[in-house]
Amino acid sequence: MKKILNTGSLLVCVIIVFLACKKNDPFPRPAPEHHSDVATEWMKMQMRLTMSTPGFNSIVAGRSFGYSGLTLYEAVVPGLPQAKSLAEQLNGGNALKLLLPNADKHSYYAPASVNAAMAAIIRSLFGNTSPANLKSVDSLEESFKAGFAAKAGNKNLAESAWFGKKLASAIFEWSKTDGGHEAYLHVTSPSYIPPTGPGKWIPTPPAFGAPIHPGWGSNRSFIPGVPGIAAAPAPMEYSEQTNSAYYQQALELYNLSQKLTKEDTTIVRFWADLPVNYNVPAHATGILNQLIILKKFNLNEAALAYVQHGFALSDAVLTVFKGKYTYNTKRPVSYIRSVLNHPQWNTVIPTPPHPEYPAAHALVSAASAAVMENLFGKYLNFTDHTYDNLYGARTFKSFDEYAKEAGHSRVLGGIHYPSSVKLGLELGKKVGDAVVDLNYNNNSNHHKSFD
Repeated sequence: MKKILNTGSLLVCVIIVFLACKKNDPFPRPAPEHHSDVATEWMKMQMRLTMSTPGFNSIVAGRSFGYSGLTLYEAVVPGLPQAKSLAEQLNGGNALKLLLPNADKHSYYAPASVNAAMAAIIRSLFGNTSPANLKSVDSLEESFKAGFAAKAGNKNLAESAWFGKKLASAIFEWSKTDGGHEAYLHVTSPSYIPPTGPGKWIPTPPAFGAPIHPGWGSNRSFIPGVPGIAAAPAPMEYSEQTNSAYYQQALELYNLSQKLTKEDTTIVRFWADLPVNYNVPAHATGILNQLIILKKFNLNEAALAYVQHGFALSDAVLTVFKGKYTYNTKRPVSYIRSVLNHPQWNTVIPTPPHPEYPAAHALVSAASAAVMENLFGKYLNFTDHTYDNLYGARTFKSFDEYAKEAGHSRVLGGIHYPSSVKLGLELGKKVGDAVVDLNYNNNSNHHKSFD
């Protein structure tokens, strides 16, 4: 998609290439073309921290990628004449605008700003991480700082780092007001009492734990109006009658569970939130990382990719949890054990402790896919190498195929009904499209462009 070109023809050719390959034209900027490694390495660091920091489940992790993506993007804006801060377009963003440092298109050295900003925002977001993890954050920051010495003057580097730190501080301060601050410390709510009645969620095996993050759907979204744009309609009517659609979908799920292949179980585990795996937002970010490196995105391009993807992940999680706790529907394992009378039946992987409808994997993956489709093109053939050593690589013909497999993995695992996954995919695309529709450019005639 992206080619190395002679300097004289760079701008024209890049514009032609991207217009030819993608639905939109978000990236054509000829200079400065800083390498994206400072962005990709910090995102890899954040992915690793989600695996080893208590409380960073998919819900909390999704939020963290939204704020780190915003921090990364805002750190490169001062060096891009046509780029604009996103603050005024965000939900509650006027308060953020008042907090942000005034850059005035200053000639900061963007990699130094990004390095300082990402180190600072990750330390703040992962406030309960281990000393060993913090030492890794410090080491990565110092490693990049050492490499910048030959590329910019000391004064410029110091000013650039100052801007990055002030920026991260402002964004973290704003994040405290969204309803999810330090959610890793209170995953469950002692004051929440789940509604009871036919078809309502009940604790599931093996842990029979309390429902997690029941109030998450009331948090502030990044994109205004997203919970309404992608609101889940009422689910299928609950019934225990053998001729009902509800009973039949449970029976079909049970029958499917009796004939799973080795490939089916591999797919289930590949996309699962298991201790040896990344959670859903971290895995999706890993796919984006691989593609940014493969397509040789520069730092500016990577920044736009990460902010869009981070917003999509965070708002998708918020949207799906609003739906889950609006309807509080029973999980398949509860229905199959009691109504279908298979009391020993188990899912392939543990059922997460929150209501069934709509399907979170499907909704989050579809939002991720919608953003990546806009970035890389609709029919990009790509391979996900996240778990080469655990499960092997998986190749997809499109981003839609990736999202559908991630969603279907939950059906194969016995976690969700197909109808819930189908709706999740539809709603996730709406979230991703809403993110892409923000104006990333001062030129209102190119509202989806970074140029």
